[in-house]
Amino acid sequence: MRTYRRNDDGKELSVELYTAGDFLGYIPMLEGSVYRDTAETLEDSDIVVIPKDDFDELLNNNYAIASQLIKMLARNVMAKEQQLLGLAYNSLRKKVADALMTIYRKYNPQGNPGFAIDISRENLATIAGTATESLIRTLGDFRDEKLVELKDGTIIILNENRLSNMLY
Repeated sequence: MRTYRRNDDGKELSVELYTAGDFLGYIPMLEGSVYRDTAETLEDSDIVVIPKDDFDELLNNNYAIASQLIKMLARNVMAKEQQLLGLAYNSLRKKVADALMTIYRKYNPQGNPGFAIDISRENLATIAGTATESLIRTLGDFRDEKLVELKDGTIIILNENRLSNMLY
């Protein structure tokens, strides 16, 4: 699953990627505001809704849960700051490499070799914060450099180390 926002021109930016066990929508619940992102499942998913009253009761009556939520919020803020910095200042190659590694780490936490990233080029571009055409060109460059393999619409990371440590 991913959440995204659109600007006034209709361009999308993926805000977050989710996998089994992740929570979404808790910040607007804490703020008492409206959820502003659009959520889209990328594969068949089961979603569990926690009613607001139950959520409030858990936070108010269970210190351990409240503490975990605070830690989750802190990690989220730090990750968003890093994401914004990258979108603002990283080169195209670095943005695409970071997007690939974000997906790789999120959906393959064990780092199993041969893991195939099956995502549309449009969705990958919204994660990288770039135009789809630029992303496709960069993926072709990465293929030529033997950093990735492109096979039947999927992307296989061949050189995790070089992608993770790309400087430009």
